[in-house]
Amino acid sequence: MLGPHAATALALVDTYGAVAVFAVFALEGALVGKVLPARTLFVAAVVAVGVEAVAVLPVFAAAVVGATVGQSAVFVAVRRFDADPTSLSVVPVSDDAVDGVGRWFDRWGLPAVAASNAVPGTRGWLAVPTANAPSVSAPRFAAASLVGSAVYAGALLAVGIAVALGFGSASALLGADLTAALLTAAP
Repeated sequence: MLGPHAATALALVDTYGAVAVFAVFALEGALVGKVLPARTLFVAAVVAVGVEAVAVLPVFAAAVVGATVGQSAVFVAVRRFDADPTSLSVVPVSDDAVDGVGRWFDRWGLPAVAASNAVPGTRGWLAVPTANAPSVSAPRFAAASLVGSAVYAGALLAVGIAVALGFGSASALLGADLTAALLTAAP
């Protein structure tokens, strides 16, 4: 039986497709509190669309572009409007965490943005300290964000394909559409 997050994720993907993936990853990139876990949605989307390259490419692109758009929005908001996203209750990032990842940027520069985007738990946090660095332009930040998000989405894609292939094997053994059976069994 699927958990409630996975069932919701499959329902969103079934209804809205890659647009749902884009929206959730853009919100995650913008540091907004998690409405639905992005990793769960991504893997559910891959399971829902299948493992063919043509089917998973829009899911992959939606996740990468969505995360980059969300992070770029934070970058621009901090740089142009002197916004402090950490002061909002919907942003689950403390000032101490921003200071910590800010030291990463001070030490390694833009590669730290890409590296932090490839690691769950720190994704997007470098948007705030990087925006305060006058040497970094918005396009350069977006490029570094895109690279890290592509690595992250690639890892999630591998997990999604493994899960989808596992569901396919189980489905063949059971002789039924496993995804539909799991969705109807979910609370």
